[in-house]
Amino acid sequence: GRGAGEPLDLGNTGGRYPQAAAPQAAQPGYPPAQSGYPAQSGGAGVTTLPPSASPRDEFDLGIGYMQRKDYALAEQTMKNFSQKYPNDPLLGDAQYWLGESYFQRQQYRDSAEAFLSVTTKYDKSAKAPDALLRLGQSLAALKEKEAACAAFGEIGRKYPRASAGVKAAVDREQKRVKC
Repeated sequence: GRGAGEPLDLGNTGGRYPQAAAPQAAQPGYPPAQSGYPAQSGGAGVTTLPPSASPRDEFDLGIGYMQRKDYALAEQTMKNFSQKYPNDPLLGDAQYWLGESYFQRQQYRDSAEAFLSVTTKYDKSAKAPDALLRLGQSLAALKEKEAACAAFGEIGRKYPRASAGVKAAVDREQKRVKC
């Protein structure tokens, strides 16, 4: 504390007053999910501007919404990213996360279309094996068993170096769907 009669030291608020440190959050290099402030919860429709106008910042903003399970905002952010940066190397990943936002909200027709585009237009993307897995899961949810099984079978052929996690998920899904 402070001695009796000493002035208050407003420069050392100890983080109890986030507005005192707000300028720091606007600096480039501070992704929204790691700014040191708790994420706003329940604020559907509350958008946050990325720290700068770089494609990576906008993409990371969408990922932050996914991590917060704010799928509607993630969807909008990834759609905006795709429109604003049609030639960005992250476009395939953005398309994957768009599909994932649909999948999490059980909009399986939309998710299947998004995942299909990753596996066709962005088949060299790091997310392509995951997208093909999710395509199969979306098709299975739509009761399109043959197409789902075809997608699961394609993963090992098209992506022999897919991660162990993806390969294990393929085995599990093939058993679940009874391919």
